[in-house]
Amino acid sequence: MGLFNFFNSEGHWVRSTHFFGSDTFECSECGRTFKSATLECPRCRSKMRGTIDDWDLLMRREALEEDLDEYEGIEDADF
Repeated sequence: MGLFNFFNSEGHWVRSTHFFGSDTFECSECGRTFKSATLECPRCRSKMRGTIDDWDLLMRREALEEDLDEYEGIEDADF
């Protein structure tokens, strides 16, 4: 995110699906959660490029962590 590029940055919405409620959308730049996805974040005014599911984001982070662990030679303990 960066302090000097705060009002001109681009991000995406992270959609969290709930069983008994409506979906919520979190800004990837400022982390604020809203009930709808707009073209820009109402809080930090970042231009939004699209929506990604929280499950997809979790899988991407886990794949990146596995790649870094293979590079560093670290074995993760999965419980």
